[in-house]
Amino acid sequence: MLKNYFKTAFRNLLRSKGISIINLSGLTLGIACSLVLFLMVAYMSSYDIFQSKRDRIYRVVNKSVGNNGTEYQAGVPTVLPEAFRTDFPEAEEVVFISEGSSSLVTIPQKNGELKKFQEENKIAFTEPGYFKIFDRAILSGDAIKGIDEPNEAIISTQLAKKYFGKEDAIGEVLKFNDQEYRVTAMMENAPPNTDFPFNLFLSYSTIKKEREEAGWKSIWSGEQCYILLKEREQIAKIEQRLPAFSKKYLGADDPDKTEFMVQPLTEMHFDERFDTYSYSTVSRTSLTAFSIIGLILILTACINFVNLSTAEAIKRSKEVGVRKSLGSTRMQLVGQFLGETTLVTTLAMLLSLGLTQLALAFINPFMEMELALNFTSDTSLWLFIICVTVIVSLMSGLYPAFVVSGFKPAQALKNLISNKNSSGYMLRRGLVVMQFFISQLLIIGTIVIVSQMNYYQDKDLGFAKDGILIVPIPEQEQPAGIEEGGSKMRTLRDEMENIPGVEMASLANDPPSSGHVSGTNFKLQGSDESHGTQVKQIDGNYLKLFELELLTGQNVQDLDTATGFIVNEKLAHIAGFDNAADIVGKVIRVWSKEYPVVGVVKDFHTVSLHSPIEATVLFNRIRGYEHLALKVNVKQAQGVISQLKTKWEAAYPEHLFEYEFLDENIRNFYEGEQRMSILLSIFTSMAIFIGCLGLFGLATFMANQKTKEIGVRKVLGASVESIVMMFSKEYAKLILLGFMLAAPAGWFLMGKFLDEFAYKIEVGPQVFVLTFGITLLIAILTVGYKSLRAATVNPVNSLRSE
Repeated sequence: MLKNYFKTAFRNLLRSKGISIINLSGLTLGIACSLVLFLMVAYMSSYDIFQSKRDRIYRVVNKSVGNNGTEYQAGVPTVLPEAFRTDFPEAEEVVFISEGSSSLVTIPQKNGELKKFQEENKIAFTEPGYFKIFDRAILSGDAIKGIDEPNEAIISTQLAKKYFGKEDAIGEVLKFNDQEYRVTAMMENAPPNTDFPFNLFLSYSTIKKEREEAGWKSIWSGEQCYILLKEREQIAKIEQRLPAFSKKYLGADDPDKTEFMVQPLTEMHFDERFDTYSYSTVSRTSLTAFSIIGLILILTACINFVNLSTAEAIKRSKEVGVRKSLGSTRMQLVGQFLGETTLVTTLAMLLSLGLTQLALAFINPFMEMELALNFTSDTSLWLFIICVTVIVSLMSGLYPAFVVSGFKPAQALKNLISNKNSSGYMLRRGLVVMQFFISQLLIIGTIVIVSQMNYYQDKDLGFAKDGILIVPIPEQEQPAGIEEGGSKMRTLRDEMENIPGVEMASLANDPPSSGHVSGTNFKLQGSDESHGTQVKQIDGNYLKLFELELLTGQNVQDLDTATGFIVNEKLAHIAGFDNAADIVGKVIRVWSKEYPVVGVVKDFHTVSLHSPIEATVLFNRIRGYEHLALKVNVKQAQGVISQLKTKWEAAYPEHLFEYEFLDENIRNFYEGEQRMSILLSIFTSMAIFIGCLGLFGLATFMANQKTKEIGVRKVLGASVESIVMMFSKEYAKLILLGFMLAAPAGWFLMGKFLDEFAYKIEVGPQVFVLTFGITLLIAILTVGYKSLRAATVNPVNSLRSE
């Protein structure tokens, strides 16, 4: 019996090749896209899930009140861990992690030379307690004793092979920030799905004294504290006493009103308020959205299947009549048609696995992930394959099977069952409306997200960013040393200005907008009120090179130390001056330095457009210069870079030369959103394409059903245009109904999405007009092709049709 079912199913699929190909293509694309999204969601949800103590691990974070409301920070003062150990005995372990601010590692060679390696996000200073909290296998050596003394290091096999050409490097020496460290232990490589991607740990005791000099008032996001809660202790005990802890060490009159909090490790990767060491967070809302899109794509493919199967069922009415007359039960017929559906679904699943494997070769480098189809170890993948195959088979086949098996033998044998009087007619209309609702909702989302990304790219940031080259300055200089031997960085700057193609050069801690922000508080002389401000340490060329608009006053002089401050409009307004020019001449206090304000610049964006403009103060300070900026002629950029490299390496021979263009760096602020917009555009296109396959199939079926009607109409004088319109108006109504449902839903959802941005576009009527126009055009092209072919057939041939 089962063999007969599959043989019959295979023959029926071959008999209706067109419908079978459309069904198979739609299901394959739908399942492949949903499988990619499943792998992405599973990967992003797996961060640090392998930590055996993850339910007891917490990170100490803080929130404060800034000029633009509540601000969140993952970093803590360097002196907090010791105080936490004393005040909270509920913590079994407390460990401090300080990310390596410089990423240059050098390996001394026997001939006296240095091998240089530039690393990213792989180096950290920490304490032995790290290995008591986090799971990281030690391959040789002792983790606890490995970094309990100054100048010790634990290294992964990956870096050991890279630095020393062997996997066991115990006893070898490396240099970091001009300090030598001896390798005392070997550990496994950091997995890709972790927020602790370090492959080199250095003993924190080496720099502890220097770091703790900053006290409680200095916080940097790269310096974080983690605790392991004792078993059977409640985190609520710690949370209740944290406000008192904050006041005890920061003071009740703390101007920032900083409060320390604890954040569970299980929530760390999904809380976008705080940074992580992987520089990668994703909200649970985004994961839910990806999951819903995956379900939508499968649902769209299933809708196609149901539509085409119920429509195609009319062709098989005689077959049903014959089978019933010969004694087939309804359940036998249901089994037959469900078998055909299962066969198509299984084939689609196999094809989708191959398609997914091909797609991952492009998706992994694009998304910077390591997605894979691990059939041997990934049980969730097998669960997905089995569940999707069963559910899609049932969703796609159960209703058509019951519709077909329910035909009455007498009507079926007399060919009295038509498209419109079959029980699936209204369902097909409803499913088409749902398809258009889904497609139009995705189109609205894609248009809004792409428009927001374009808005980011085109928005005036308040400074020039094109054609500006940024080069790191790896060594600090003191004003006293300049008088003795001159300044290497100033000499380099001046030499670069003489190179053809370089219009101007400037030294500063950072360009106007960057991922690195230096902040402090300022006070107006005569006032006890303190306000937050960002700090830019600049030279005399900075304003002109970046084209910052000086509204009033004068520029700072090209000196090594400050004699006056330049502020932006936001700072002036926060200080209480409605007219920003009135702050010129007033003395403000920044970093224990009191100088008059000599100028006011127009507001400019110092961070990404996710955040509002902040108060900013600019002044001379050569100790803080970390970058050289060059305004270059883009056509001569390669020649400039070549000469810059030669001069830079002569000045800093122990370091590696690097550079980047400012506009590219700023684009990286929105790299995550840009990827998501491209990904959403692809999946939206897939949903539309799957919908078009269904429309094409239904239009084909309608043309076949109306063959005689078209012939009669043409004989009676109907034009080709009127016949095409007859086909198209039915779908135009369904598109309009789907749009009426999608427009308010899209407006609501996209409004919620845009609320996450400080600067955003408005969702105007043009978005919805464009969405409706795109959908209508696609549908007309899809249906119109088949309609036009049906309308141009010779009526003689149409009237002969049975």
